[in-house]
Amino acid sequence: MTRFVLRRILAAVPIGLIVTLGVFALVFAMPGDPLRELAGDKPIPAAVLAAKRAQFHLDQPFVVQYLLSMKDIFTGHFGTTFAGADIADQLRLRIPVTLKLATMSLALQWIAGILFGLYAGFRRNGVVDRMLLLSTLVVLAVPGLVLYFAGQYVFGVELKWLPVSGAADGWPIAYLLPAVCIAISGFAGMARLTRTSIVDTANADFVKTARAKGLGEQRILWRHVLPNALLPVVTLMGIDFAGIFAGAVLAESIFNLPGLGQFMFSAIRFKEGGVVVLLSTLAFVMFIVINLIVDIVYGAIDPRVRNV
Repeated sequence: MTRFVLRRILAAVPIGLIVTLGVFALVFAMPGDPLRELAGDKPIPAAVLAAKRAQFHLDQPFVVQYLLSMKDIFTGHFGTTFAGADIADQLRLRIPVTLKLATMSLALQWIAGILFGLYAGFRRNGVVDRMLLLSTLVVLAVPGLVLYFAGQYVFGVELKWLPVSGAADGWPIAYLLPAVCIAISGFAGMARLTRTSIVDTANADFVKTARAKGLGEQRILWRHVLPNALLPVVTLMGIDFAGIFAGAVLAESIFNLPGLGQFMFSAIRFKEGGVVVLLSTLAFVMFIVINLIVDIVYGAIDPRVRNV
């Protein structure tokens, strides 16, 4: 098991370097001067502009800027944004916002997706099953961006049931609408996977053998069907949890929540490569840790996975 974990960690190192380097390159390639854009129409003296470029290493080549950004991350000296805000303070303020949004959205997604998937799987070809397949197909066909704007307009502007944007109403009211929008996007995949896994497991040979031995349906359900059917669902839950930051970037920007996603969107807009690399690294580390936990659980359950 130790070698299995070490292999996963060592394999993640080059991938992390490639991901952060690619993200930094995309930000570096964006047109425009971030310092001049930050000043707007106000003129900037040449000496001040040169000093700011030196402060943020913008006068250095691309590779040097990337290496200095990675050095700041590993040493914990995050510095400030172009506007002068302390990045460490911004992280302390914004991480709780993203955690609240992620916790609520994942809870809604997992509870609804698993319950509907279980019911549809055990009542195959019923009314609920057909409605689930149709509704999830529609959800999967709608881009998340459209879903966010539609939810904001319908429930925030027209019906006025929930706040349109901002965190002034506090948790959970201010987070409910964006959390529901994120949850709906992930609900479709969770429900369909749960339903398919239940159907496949219920028709497996070992389940038929258990019935032939005279075991009761309740025992077959709890001892044989559910433990095996929920294994791929657990994997998807881990992927969803690790990738929740991607949904937060859009949701927090559209609903004006001061979390890490909004911070990332702002950093990309102003070409703050160091901030983008920092947030990308945090997201990547979270993704690797969650998937490593899932791999360890699978390795403990099925020894064959350790040799993959």
